[in-house]
Amino acid sequence: MTYLVAASERRSATELPAEPARLRRDFRRFNLPVQLALAAATDVVPAAEDPANMAVVSLAPCQNGSADLYRWAEAAIAAGSAGRFGATRMNPTHTLHVIDNLALSAFAIAYGSDGYCLGVGGAPGQAWCGMEILCERLADGREREGLLMAGDQTRVADATGSRGVALLLSAQRRPYAALGRPVELVAIEHERRASPAPVTAHAAAGLCDFLGALAQHEAGLFAYEVPAEQTDGIDNVTLMLRVA
Repeated sequence: MTYLVAASERRSATELPAEPARLRRDFRRFNLPVQLALAAATDVVPAAEDPANMAVVSLAPCQNGSADLYRWAEAAIAAGSAGRFGATRMNPTHTLHVIDNLALSAFAIAYGSDGYCLGVGGAPGQAWCGMEILCERLADGREREGLLMAGDQTRVADATGSRGVALLLSAQRRPYAALGRPVELVAIEHERRASPAPVTAHAAAGLCDFLGALAQHEAGLFAYEVPAEQTDGIDNVTLMLRVA
């Protein structure tokens, strides 16, 4: 059995995590999607019993990069067309903004993680694959806790629509902090669509919307049908949950 015990959504990174010190020191070097994913993760870690040994799955942004990097690329293209490309300088820190899964490595280093870590690529709908992986590992007894985190943006040019999210799962029956009642993840069901559907490329939005729907649910079975645009466009996905 797998239970959701804590979750956090972040849309602003103005409040830096106080701990761990290593993460706080490096925080501003990351692009905004990574900052938001890590900030959300630090929100839920206090609810974990053993952060260093839990399974961690991190989703790479579908829209990678940063506004700073975007502006540099525009300047470089303009300079190159004028024959002055060599005069265009990049802030070395901004090279970090193109690393697909920087959140995973930053989290693992900051918390001294010795557990299972997996970085999932930035394709649409990967959130539900990440959740399935954690549920399977917890059900098999390979870990007792699992963290799923993601950060993304709608537009790289100005970081519009930036959101970060983290979910803490446990093999133990514990209350979900937001509801004060246990929430069991019973199953994740897939059904092939008759024809592909358009998708929204945002690693965090689907998980955020799921948490919003869960917050409105009363006790009992809850079948959350993931909106088609928040899947891979090929399968319909339904999360089956039981709220005590």
